[in-house]
This record gives sequence, C-alpha cells and structure tokens, in this order.
Amino acid sequence: MKKLLNINWALLAVMVFFASSGCESQDEDMNPDDNKSGYFLKAKVDGKLVEFKTETLLSADMGSIEIGSTIPKIYNLSLSGARQVSGESTLEEVITIVITETTPITPKSYTGLVPFEYGLKGVLLGYSLEAEEKAYVTDVNDPNVNLEITEMKQNSIKGKFNGVVIDFLSGESKTITEGEFFLIFKPGEDLNS
Repeated sequence: MKKLLNINWALLAVMVFFASSGCESQDEDMNPDDNKSGYFLKAKVDGKLVEFKTETLLSADMGSIEIGSTIPKIYNLSLSGARQVSGESTLEEVITIVITETTPITPKSYTGLVPFEYGLKGVLLGYSLEAEEKAYVTDVNDPNVNLEITEMKQNSIKGKFNGVVIDFLSGESKTITEGEFFLIFKPGEDLNS
C-alpha cells in the first residue's frame, strides 16, 4: 500500500510539473475571451463546466525517450489547460492529461493506467482547484480514465476525455465528463520522434 501511495504522489508531481511547465502567461493574455484561434480544453467537473481558452495557459507537448537498446522507446503526450488568478502568477484551476505508451501515440482510444517495467503506461488525468487546496489524480488502484484522440496533425491535436480523479490526502473524488480539447503543439515539437 505504501508503495502505491508513493507511486500516486509521484504521479501527482509529474502532473503538476507538466501543467506548470506548459502554462506560461503574459498579462495581456489574461482574458479568455481574447482567444481568436479556437484552441481550448474543457470538461464538466462534478457537473460544472470548466473551460480554458487563454492560449498561453493551454499546452500540448509530445515526445519520446530512448533509454537504451534493450529498453523499448517510451512515447509521451501531455495536454493541459489552466486559469490564472487575476493579477497573480498562481494557477487557479488546472486540468492535465498525460499519456505514456511503448508504441507511437496516434488517433485512437486509450483507457486506464497500468504499471510496466519502466513506470506507468496509459492515461493519467489530473485536476486541481486552488480554492480547495487539493490536487486530484487518476487512482492507480482503480484507473477509471479514457482518452480518445480524434485528430492529430503536425501542429494540433483534438480529442475527448473523461474519468474519475481522487485527492489522496482526503480521499475525495471528482468525476470529469464531456471533456474535449483542441490544442496546438508547441513550435518545434517532433511528433513521436
């Protein structure tokens, strides 16, 4: 049990890292209504619509890691959207999706999260709300999470997602439904290289 709790904390740390590294902001981009590109990430969290449109707080990153000749190539995709506290650098609300696979990531459905010899493979969904001072993440003991990539182009990605996430300190959970995204890859991304 302690090992699984450590894995869950590690997942949470990864989720926060991906969300914060992909969410740069500039003061002139604080108004989500200024998004003329059409990029977004949205979902219902416990029935309440949460929508992110501020381009500087939307992120899609893809890459791969080759550790050695005997270890399979590991492919990663991270998607995130966030809302910033007005006038501060603090993130008010974040949704993050991270997928790790041993085969190239392509348009198709991905379900669950399982341990494999080099970590965890599958979909990790995360949600945090600063007002609650809690971070929710996919439970590795019961990974109820789905991601469907419906379109992937050289510079953008579209899809749908849903799942249940849990705050491991309180045991509280949140249900994320009707998740959708249309995000742009960072310039220079080498898809599944």
